Amino acid sequence: MDGRRIFLIGFMGAGKSQCGRQLAELLGFPFIDLDEVIEQREGSSISDIFARRGEGYFRQLERTVLESLLPLPSFVMATGGGTPCFDDTIVRLNAAGTTVFLDVPVADLVERLRHASAHRPLLAEREDLHGSIEQRLTERRSCYECAHLHLQLDNQTTDAARLIYHRLLHHHDR
Repeated sequence: MDGRRIFLIGFMGAGKSQCGRQLAELLGFPFIDLDEVIEQREGSSISDIFARRGEGYFRQLERTVLESLLPLPSFVMATGGGTPCFDDTIVRLNAAGTTVFLDVPVADLVERLRHASAHRPLLAEREDLHGSIEQRLTERRSCYECAHLHLQLDNQTTDAARLIYHRLLHHHDR
């Protein structure tokens, strides 16, 4: 396990980007939001890429961009919600660094994503947001649970970044 590259994984709305920025600051590492890098390189938004090119194209692009970033010596990366669950990417992430699963209850995800579903291609068409999130999370859970660290975040006030920071320090002291 490599403590210089930290990958935050979990469902969309789990707080990976916000937590990642804070954790990167605590560690003194650069922060990378994988979705933002993809958007910059492609010159268009994730939802546009999905709409124009489809999920298959997006997953291939995501993998290419991810692979191009792995040689960097240290960073905290917020991955996309599906990133680790395609093409054995979770295995690649586990080999390249330390993976952290931000596990947020479905009810909290629904609350956070209710207003954002228009910008979330995999939720935009869904009538039953709760059912849709629950189903997709169930499909992805076994992949997420392959992470080195599993953080159950039951409320909004948990300082996830500090929690991860201390777990990482403790982990590397062994």
